[in-house]
Amino acid sequence: MLFILTMNVQSFAQQMIPKQKGFEISYSVYPHSPEKQNYVLAAGLISYGKNGKYVFGRAEYSRKYYKYRNYEIPIDIYLLNAGYSFYLVGDSMRNVNLNFGLGALAGYEVVNRNKPLIYDGSLLNTTESFVYGVSGKLSLESYLTEHMVFIVDGQLRFLQNSQLGILHSLIGLGLRYNF
Repeated sequence: MLFILTMNVQSFAQQMIPKQKGFEISYSVYPHSPEKQNYVLAAGLISYGKNGKYVFGRAEYSRKYYKYRNYEIPIDIYLLNAGYSFYLVGDSMRNVNLNFGLGALAGYEVVNRNKPLIYDGSLLNTTESFVYGVSGKLSLESYLTEHMVFIVDGQLRFLQNSQLGILHSLIGLGLRYNF
């Protein structure tokens, strides 16, 4: 609904100027999450280049639960995500834009709060590990005001050494303030 309302808002400020910076926060979820909420919180900086392209760097925290019998094992991942986003298409005033981004991921994963023993006496083989990989992101970005951008995105991640598996998908919302 917010996206539909912002489609009619016109912003006449210069947008996506080379060397313009922005601060971004976002909230994403894993599709088909079980009863407990599985989420990713991220904050980062971007720097625009020519033609609406930009470089990004983000710090992320994610929590996902793995179902084991009647128990849900928490998996926490701390990631750094850096990459480049390409401007694909947008309206003539560049109020609404579609971007595609590629990024590199590196971080640390903690399983069951670093406790190897589960309630039923089972022992986890791995409780922590270094994780790394790549991500692809398709984002729809809409200017709410001269400086504020509303973002809807979808991500696909390839993450090595993760106890969750190799491929993860995310759907998220975010806000960016360009200064």
